[in-house]
Amino acid sequence: MSAPTAAAHSGALAPYEDAPDPGPLLALNFGFARARVLGTALDLGVFTGLARGPRATRGLAAELGCDTAALRGLLAALEELGLVAGDGAESWTLTGLSRAYLVEGGRGYLGGHFADVLAEWDRWSGLTELVRKGGHGGGELGAPGKRGLFPGMFAGIFPVGVRTAFRAARELGLRDAGQVLDLASGAGEWGIALAAADPEARVVAHDVPELLGAARERAAEFGVGERFRFVPADFGGDAAGRMTKAPFPAGCFDTVVLAHLSRFAGPDATERLVQECARLLRPGGTLLVVDVMRQEPGRPALHRPMIALSLLVNTEAGGVQEESAYRAVMEKYGVTAKESVTPGLITVLTGERRQ
Repeated sequence: MSAPTAAAHSGALAPYEDAPDPGPLLALNFGFARARVLGTALDLGVFTGLARGPRATRGLAAELGCDTAALRGLLAALEELGLVAGDGAESWTLTGLSRAYLVEGGRGYLGGHFADVLAEWDRWSGLTELVRKGGHGGGELGAPGKRGLFPGMFAGIFPVGVRTAFRAARELGLRDAGQVLDLASGAGEWGIALAAADPEARVVAHDVPELLGAARERAAEFGVGERFRFVPADFGGDAAGRMTKAPFPAGCFDTVVLAHLSRFAGPDATERLVQECARLLRPGGTLLVVDVMRQEPGRPALHRPMIALSLLVNTEAGGVQEESAYRAVMEKYGVTAKESVTPGLITVLTGERRQ
């Protein structure tokens, strides 16, 4: 190659070599495939099958009713994701991550949560139009009365939520919970954490009937079940859209927890929920509002922007609100907003019911 030709080639190549590495962008573009690989493995029972010990591809395929060659490809992709490990002789085992969270029947199982998230798959195709026109995508995910349709979303996340609840209870010094109402209890992590912090606490877990079984099981697991009462909720609302009041007299609780309901239901429903919490609190009682909240500029966003988009796509009115919005509505209904902590993604805001 002549010198002028080589120089011309080098000049043409330079912009490509000087540009940023496109690898992260290409990996992002393929993100949908990784999610589907995980979902397929859960659907087929791959992790639960491997929990019984190392398996060869052929034997695992026979057990799961799969094609051997196709399963081999799936396992190779799972190995790339760090969810299984293979040795050159095709003996597959679980990694610590998959053993902890992906084996059905395990106490840390998150498969139900992943299933509910993956069920949103088709709705995300509407994001382009929502960004063009505004509004929300709709769906039943945000309706409090429909919580029972999404057990993985509202109860299946317990293995993650219980860690946050115990940490926040320690950081906030919540040692005198007294009579507790966990208003939308899910699997009961907040009631459990408060019962663990206060041996005298008595907890009412209040949620749609489809979720109370999970709360009952988890409370028993932590040895506090005898201090729990499980009361079915009707969050459906009346003909005018007003949420049904909880079946408890005014001022009968020392602590009320409103956790992971507001962002799905939206600002208007949040105001009604906080008003109901204030009604149920005795003067001097404590309100705990627990949710994903938008952070001030300069603080880590973590996954909040993606969660906000998910709520845009999958709910009628949901969204990630600022902590100041919660503080304002608490003040409006007689609760003085006080300390807050943000251990990671979740903010826990406390308030005291005024006299």
